[in-house]
Amino acid sequence: MRTQAKAFAAAAVAVALTASLLHRRKQRDPEELLRSYYDAWGGGDVDALDDLLADDFCAHVHTLAGTDDHDADELAETIESHAHTFEHVEYDVEDVVKADGRVAARVTMRARHKETERDAETVGLVILRLDGGRIAEEWSSWDYLGLARQLGLAGAAS
Repeated sequence: MRTQAKAFAAAAVAVALTASLLHRRKQRDPEELLRSYYDAWGGGDVDALDDLLADDFCAHVHTLAGTDDHDADELAETIESHAHTFEHVEYDVEDVVKADGRVAARVTMRARHKETERDAETVGLVILRLDGGRIAEEWSSWDYLGLARQLGLAGAAS
């Protein structure tokens, strides 16, 4: 009988700890989540995405050719490609606004382009929809044409 009581008590503690961890994840500060997301980008850390993104994550990224939609796997490929293209990457997250399960910010990326060895800076606007303490959806727009001009890439209009 005592063995069953101990087993029950241990199970109750395990359930309580699990519930506590899930509750903490749901209560994650939106700005902290946003900054962690760009830390992952800056470090090329695709493994961090497991903790940051919802299972049904979708990104809508405004590009020169229109809007591209990406799931979590495509985002990981993009981050890896970015890490191979740029070094000394830093993101500054500024002007953060939080409301109704969303967080928005103006974000500045500073980096060195490995091929041209040129330093570059670009600014983007990002809105993240959060669900359960994770990023469920992203809308972003970056100054890709300005970045291309800084890097001296052929075909970038002056």
